[in-house]
Amino acid sequence: MVRTFRLWAGAGVLMIAGTLLAQDPKGEPKKTQPPAAQPPAAQPPAAAQPSKDADGYFPLTPKSKWVYKVQDQTVEVVVDRNEKIKDETCTKVDTLVSGKVVASEIYCVRPDGLYRVKVKDDEITPPVKVLALPIKKGESWTIDSKVGAQGGQTVKGGFKIANDKEKVKVPAGEFDAVLVEGVDLDVAGTKTTVRMWFVKGVGLVKLAYKIADAESTLELEKYDIPLSKG
Repeated sequence: MVRTFRLWAGAGVLMIAGTLLAQDPKGEPKKTQPPAAQPPAAQPPAAAQPSKDADGYFPLTPKSKWVYKVQDQTVEVVVDRNEKIKDETCTKVDTLVSGKVVASEIYCVRPDGLYRVKVKDDEITPPVKVLALPIKKGESWTIDSKVGAQGGQTVKGGFKIANDKEKVKVPAGEFDAVLVEGVDLDVAGTKTTVRMWFVKGVGLVKLAYKIADAESTLELEKYDIPLSKG
């Protein structure tokens, strides 16, 4: 159960639930040199920039902290530091219980959304799209991924932005949220349903999931997001 919770809620996960339609990092085209007889090739266009919405709905400023309540347990999510993963600048986020790190995840922001690329030491192939960006009601994406190497956990199914102005009330307050739903997912052969509520300027405020016959809800109690520099 801890592993599955980490996959869907772990870091502030905020994210969340995660999903894909992500490009396999190993599938990037190889660079080739232009033929000698050809004039120098024009410089390629600048890489697409990550969506500016990412830090709004999924803040990744180091030292940001969220405190959640799940059943009778308190869970803390803290943004640790930036890391380079396959030439991408990503961010490590830790999940703590009783002050002890129980899970770590790596997230990368890409032009089309926020992706979870690693869970602890396990690479996610292809990365799981947690949230499609920019936010658009009705936007959907599919997932077919594996966490870890041989014998790892499989994750299949689909997600969609069910509502971009969903009213939600949690201990931290009342918000207008973006509701992301994943229904009838297959997580390691187990039927799973996940619903996540993201709030701009705050992050993940609520996550509800059902794994087989077990249900649980995580709600935000308080948060602290330092102002980013620059």
